[in-house]
Amino acid sequence: MKRVIVTGATSFIGAHLTERLISQGYYVYAIIRPNSSNRFRLPTDKNLSIVELDMEEYSSIPLWVREAEYFYHLAWDGVRPPKRDDEIVQQKNYECSVTALNVANKVKCKRFIGIGSQAEYGEMNGEITEDYPCMPVTEYGKAKLKTFRQLDMLAQRYGIELVWARVFSLYGEYDYQGTLIMSCIEKMKNNENIPLTTCTQKWDYLYVKDAVSALVLLLERPDVAGIYNIASGKNRELRSYVEEIKKLLDSDSFLEFGALSNTFKKVVSFEPVVEKLRNIGWEPLVSFSEGIKLLHKDGNK
Repeated sequence: MKRVIVTGATSFIGAHLTERLISQGYYVYAIIRPNSSNRFRLPTDKNLSIVELDMEEYSSIPLWVREAEYFYHLAWDGVRPPKRDDEIVQQKNYECSVTALNVANKVKCKRFIGIGSQAEYGEMNGEITEDYPCMPVTEYGKAKLKTFRQLDMLAQRYGIELVWARVFSLYGEYDYQGTLIMSCIEKMKNNENIPLTTCTQKWDYLYVKDAVSALVLLLERPDVAGIYNIASGKNRELRSYVEEIKKLLDSDSFLEFGALSNTFKKVVSFEPVVEKLRNIGWEPLVSFSEGIKLLHKDGNK
């Protein structure tokens, strides 16, 4: 049985990834924060070992894991404001990520899969391939890019295969309640009016379980390396997503487009290209409307 280490295993992506790996026959070492309030997201399974460690304690992972073939590093603090622009917090993330790769070397991992972000590209516009110039504007994006570059250097030194998954906008069960999709669903269920920006920029949403399928494929395929964009590759105006949610929920909410100003200095509009991912056999299976129906159903349980 192949063994996999997953840091941040109770996170939005991590919980879904851990469940998928177990269902596909992997033995998972789930590294989670001590007393994590999200521990309930993890299943009870004979092929799951839960290790409670803070990120600063990752150097002790070999005390619990002697050997593992694969390592997913998802743990990252300060994804949301105000910590997103806290240089000290983001530097700690960088240092803990470097420790994670050093640990992967000690436990004889052959492949390390790190989770990057669209924030590494900065204020994007137009088609975004993996070769698009990286000019991050947030401390979060800068730290992710710095992490990739350092891990790439170390992985080459250790002979570890490094895969860097640059994740764009995901949605699904366990998502942060303050995102546009989650907040719209909640307000639309109550028929509340919703103030919005003009929402004219291009956007790309991917259902979290389709993202997990991509991450598992990046573990299993022998011919993968480097950076991969994780997105649907089917972008459209942000406004159309909001209008579709309202239609699917049969809501009477009034959509106040233009009532809010954009967060960025200029409108960020992007069209992530995922041909590199498609070339290894991946395709998203859940359409946006199907994903919203599943999410709405889960939220009403």
